[in-house]
Amino acid sequence: MEETVLHCPECQAELTHRKHKIFHSWECPEGHGTLYPKGELEQILKALAHLGDVDIRIWGDEERYSVSKSTLMSPDGFRPLVEIRDREHPNIMVYGDTETQSLWVHSGEEEKILELIEKEAEVDSVSTYVKLAALQAAKIFDDGEPVRDWAGRMLLAMKLLGERVMRSLPYIPF
Repeated sequence: MEETVLHCPECQAELTHRKHKIFHSWECPEGHGTLYPKGELEQILKALAHLGDVDIRIWGDEERYSVSKSTLMSPDGFRPLVEIRDREHPNIMVYGDTETQSLWVHSGEEEKILELIEKEAEVDSVSTYVKLAALQAAKIFDDGEPVRDWAGRMLLAMKLLGERVMRSLPYIPF
């Protein structure tokens, strides 16, 4: 079986196949970006964001993603790619091949995606610390719990909550 040679949509250099432990991709030797076969990028994002079985649905979700024509050609050279943007995060853009559903991601876009996941994890962890602090505060009404024990844990939970809120403040939507 003959393997198709894939080229970078930006510089036309031959893409290098990379096999990682849990996924595979093709990378531009000049550093322009990475091509992920159908479903690979979604699986990576789910793993990074600890989303489990959440369906990211990059293809076919017109409410979440805007799709427009692109001047870039598919790495196999036969079709134009489409530009895909998440409506909630329009500064992040990937290119997709509508036939193979593979995704071309610029190197800079990968960093934006990872940064977004990190920011969302920070915001989510604020709610975790709020719950922890509330649970510890509720122990004030538990007669069987020594005051010194619950008060110390509550103060520690409040300190952690305060630190997490301060780190997440720029990312919390108001």
